[in-house]
Amino acid sequence: MLRKRGVEIRTRTTVNEATSEGVRLDDGEFIDTRSLIWCVGVRPDPLVEQLGLPTERGRLRVDQYLAVPGHPEVLACGDAAAIPDLTRPGQFTPMTAQHAHRQGKIAAHNVLASLGRGAPKPYKHHDLGFTVDLGGAQAAADPLHIPLSGPIASAVTRGYHLMAMPGNRVRVATDWLLDAVLPRQGVQLGVIPPWAVPLDTESPEVAQTVRAGRG
Repeated sequence: MLRKRGVEIRTRTTVNEATSEGVRLDDGEFIDTRSLIWCVGVRPDPLVEQLGLPTERGRLRVDQYLAVPGHPEVLACGDAAAIPDLTRPGQFTPMTAQHAHRQGKIAAHNVLASLGRGAPKPYKHHDLGFTVDLGGAQAAADPLHIPLSGPIASAVTRGYHLMAMPGNRVRVATDWLLDAVLPRQGVQLGVIPPWAVPLDTESPEVAQTVRAGRG
C-alpha cells in the first residue's frame, strides 16, 4: 500500500548520520534531502529508573498481578511497567495503548482486592490482531489474524477505535462522516527557521542558546 503511494521501503537498514544536506545509511549510501521525518517508538519516563527498583529497559519489573516484587503495595501498569506476557513466556507486554487500558482495569481491581474486596487477577490478554489507519479510505488490519486492507480494513479500524473511546463517540463519528463527504480540509504547518534545529551538532541545547541570542 505504501509502495503504491510512491514510498520506497528499505528493510534491515538504519540511518547512521543526519546532516543539513541529507542522511547516510549504514551501508554507506548518502541520500540528498532537506526534509527528514524521524519516527521512533515510546520510552518510559526517566523517573522510573530513579526509584531504585528493578527495571527492564527502563520499565519497572512487576509480576502478573502488576505488583512490584518485594513491594506488594506498589502496582505499576502501562508504559511504566514491564509486565510478563503470560501468552508468550519469557517476553513482556508491549508498550501500547491497548495493553495500558486493560492493565489499568486490572490494577484497579487488584487494589480493591488488597482491601479485601475480591481476589487479585493476573493480567493476561490474547492478541486479537491489529489495526492501522493510513488516512482516507486506506488502512491495514489483522482482526483475528485475518489480513485486510483498503476500505474494509478502514471500516474495521474506525469501528474498533470508536468502540474503544470512553466518550464523544457521536461527535467523532460525525466528524468522520463529514470528512468522507466534504472536500479535504487545509492544514497549517508550523515552520521554524533552520538554525532552530541544527543537525550538524551533538549538542541540541545550542539551538536554545542561539535562539535566545537572536531574541
